[in-house]
Parts: sequence; C-alpha cells; structure tokens
Amino acid sequence: MTAPSFVIEPAPQFDFRATVFSHGWYMLAPFSWDEETGTLSTIYRTAAGAVLSLELSAPERRLRVDLPDLDGLGADLRDELEALVRRIFSLDWDLRPFYAAMRDFDGYDWLEAEKRGRILVGGSLWEDLAKVLLTTNTTWAQTVQTCARLCQLGAPHPSLPGRHAFPSAGQIAALDFDVFAEALRAGYRNAYLYELAGRIAGGGLDLDAWLSLDSEGLYSAVKSLKGFGDYAAGSIARLAGHFDRIAIDSACRETYALLHNDGTKGSDADIARHYAAFGQWRGLVMWMDIMRRHS
Repeated sequence: MTAPSFVIEPAPQFDFRATVFSHGWYMLAPFSWDEETGTLSTIYRTAAGAVLSLELSAPERRLRVDLPDLDGLGADLRDELEALVRRIFSLDWDLRPFYAAMRDFDGYDWLEAEKRGRILVGGSLWEDLAKVLLTTNTTWAQTVQTCARLCQLGAPHPSLPGRHAFPSAGQIAALDFDVFAEALRAGYRNAYLYELAGRIAGGGLDLDAWLSLDSEGLYSAVKSLKGFGDYAAGSIARLAGHFDRIAIDSACRETYALLHNDGTKGSDADIARHYAAFGQWRGLVMWMDIMRRHS
C-alpha cells in the first residue's frame, strides 16, 4: 500500500529551498535535511499522541508532504498536519508588501527575484522559544548539540532510532529538575527553560494567546521571561512575523560591517540607524542580509 501524501499550493512568492535555508533551524532537531533528495524531514507528535515522520519536498514548485508511517490519512489529521506545515514554512505571510517596499532601495532586487523573505520556524511557539534561548551566549555548534539533547527528551519515533519529536512543555515539566539539567547540560539556561516549561504546562502562560499579540505586545511578553533579553525577544518577534525591530547579535554586527560599513565595526546604535530606513521591514531586511551573506 502506498503511504499517503498531500500537496499544499503555496503563494507564488514561495521558494522551498530559500525558506529551508532562511534560518539555521533546519540544522536543529527534530528537523533533518537531506541534500541529495532535497527533503526536509521532521518528527511530530500528533494531538492524538502518534509520533510521525513528515517528509517535506517541493517537486514542480508545489509543497509535498509525504507520510511514510501511515496507511491512510483522515481529514482531521490532514488538517492538523497542514496547519503544522503552514506554520513551519511561514506560508501565511504575505510578502507582496515587503517586495513592493524594497523596490525603493538599491541593492535589494534579489529578495523578490529569489523569493526570499519567508523564515523556517519551529512547529510551535514553545519550540521557537526554547531554541532561541539555546542560541544565547553560546556558539552555533553548541546550540546544535544542546537542541539535539533536548529533543531526545521528546517522544521517540517507533522505527527511526535516535529520532524524536520535540518535547512538549508538559514532558519537560514532568521531569525532576536534576534529571532534566543532567540531560540538557545547558548551564544557566537549564533553570530558565525548566521554569518556562513549568509555567506553560501549569497554565500560567497561554502561548496561543501570544500569537495574536501585536509586535510590541509580543516583544514585551517575551522580555518578561527569565533569560530572554532584547536579542531573544527581537528574534521571537521576527519568527512570529513582526519585523519592526531588529535583534542585534554577533552575526548582525559582522554582517553590517562587511555589507554596509566597508568592513569596519559599527556600534549597535549605528546598526539600528542603518536599518531604521527600512521602517516596518527592518528586522526582516537585517535577517535577509545575514542569510544572504552565509548563502
């Protein structure tokens, strides 16, 4: 019996590879990228508790979702999985106003030509919060390793050894802190992530409600969390589709120096002034500059 699949017709501005490589999240569990086949896979625990592998590809510019673990696909599960995939690829973002605005700036025609602008995100706001926290004050190599250890605490796939769904906040909160800290080995972030999971699992934080906040509301909400400063709050705002502020880190500083300041390091105030010219799109332009430099 052929495993089920379905196709999502994305907007004309969608490009699969540009979105996959728009963010380092494709390197972080539960994602896995296969360059040979051009397939991004992820492991997902459904609302009903099944742990599935999703294989995501884009033949003929259509977004295809293959489900090798299933014999059939009911309507409810299909809707759940489509919502997941739409979130992961930021499919509901309308980039037409962004492209129109960028036509007024020299040197950015590649954004529209290459269909850049969408960002790969996690399967939930909780996942993005956890991963952003694990990028702070550390190297990217350490982030990859720490996220892999975190994902090992999630539900295992029944037939793919070593592959796990991203753990829910409830799964983390149910662990003894010492067990969690020993497994994660993320230094001071252990306590911050554990507290965050506990507040979500206990009902003290409603992340679904956060998704309806405006940019300022979401930024302030994230900054209220222990361990989340300006960089982390700005990063989460960008992943949620709010681009009116920038998140300055070492990658941003290096990119600004190389692309916009003749290789000379500028202050954070210099960087903020430069990107302020892009108005409500400043955060997205900054991020696209960074990813362009690394592509």
